[in-house]
Amino acid sequence: MKDVMTRALLFDGAASITVWNITQAAQQGARLHGMSDDAAEVYGKLLSVTAYMSAGLKADTDKLTVIMEGDGKLGRAVACGAAGAKVRGYVSEPLARLRAGETQAAMLGSGFISVIKDLGLQQPYRGWGEIVKGDVTGDFAGYFMLSEQTPTALSLACRFQNGRCAVCGGAAAAPLPGCKEEHLVVLEDIMRNFTDAEAALAGAEPRELIEEHFGHFAPAYLPDVYPAYECTCSRARSAGMIRALGAKEARSVLAENGRIEVKCEFCGKKYVFNAQDIDKLFAEENK
Repeated sequence: MKDVMTRALLFDGAASITVWNITQAAQQGARLHGMSDDAAEVYGKLLSVTAYMSAGLKADTDKLTVIMEGDGKLGRAVACGAAGAKVRGYVSEPLARLRAGETQAAMLGSGFISVIKDLGLQQPYRGWGEIVKGDVTGDFAGYFMLSEQTPTALSLACRFQNGRCAVCGGAAAAPLPGCKEEHLVVLEDIMRNFTDAEAALAGAEPRELIEEHFGHFAPAYLPDVYPAYECTCSRARSAGMIRALGAKEARSVLAENGRIEVKCEFCGKKYVFNAQDIDKLFAEENK
């Protein structure tokens, strides 16, 4: 089953329903970081909600960063999104595991959610939330309500077993301007059927699920979005980071280690710069 996000408008544009599957993207991200199954399941949910948010970005240059900073076993969890639901991410402790009897709440603990949206304006949008349930689904439902004033019915699912992602994705229903109270009640009632999003996504395509649960409301479909795990690192970007250190600091690191190695946090790729590379880098800067 390919990664796909299907979106539709309901009640003549008064509400939206989105259902998505990002199993392949979650698998790729977890594999790049060598994650334990327990860490990967939380990580997958974070990628999933980031894909949902980034699908709404308009311009190719728009981007967002989502951070869950908790005191649990996973440490800091970061995901970035770009237009078209292109995502990437990492966690501080990719090998973290739950002990017998522990729930996913132990992975996140308590802490804060921060969302930064760079939409090309003078200042990026910054939203805040709390990690109070230690659950990505519940805590982001709270974030949407409190920080973005959008009461979103959200259901996320991610299951890994022996390093393989069986399913990762979600469903979200949200009001749009003009949404009536009775529409909200209907949305919430139907979304209760997505409490087992794992089973739903494992057995059907997103469009099939929308038809099954919302088809009697004549959904008006928007173009599908195709999420993917995409890292934006490059040797040129790494060179820019070294330039930002300044020639003196860069040469100091070079003298100590014999080379400068830049490792991407999102995909693990390493870019190595030797003395000749550094000389050329700063010679170009001084032209």
